[in-house]
Amino acid sequence: MTEEVQQLSTGDKYFIEQRSLILQEINESMDAILNQLNGLNITLENSIAVGKEFENVSQIWKLFYNGLESEEQNMETVGVADSEHITEDVNPEGK
Repeated sequence: MTEEVQQLSTGDKYFIEQRSLILQEINESMDAILNQLNGLNITLENSIAVGKEFENVSQIWKLFYNGLESEEQNMETVGVADSEHITEDVNPEGK
């Protein structure tokens, strides 16, 4: 290999040196990106874990609001039925 390096022109030697430097920079950049992606992954996992901790509370509030909605619907149904019943009492003959 030393014979090959000695036979290379100055331009070729410069090219090989620059290529090695660029490949080293690319390798360092890829390592940095990998480390940052690992950090991002950890952060996302932590965020998901925090979100899952509130899942039970969310279910309780959902049940509460669903109960309120059904209660409102029951009240509206009872209100309509009462108003029909009152109308029938006031006008028993249907006139």
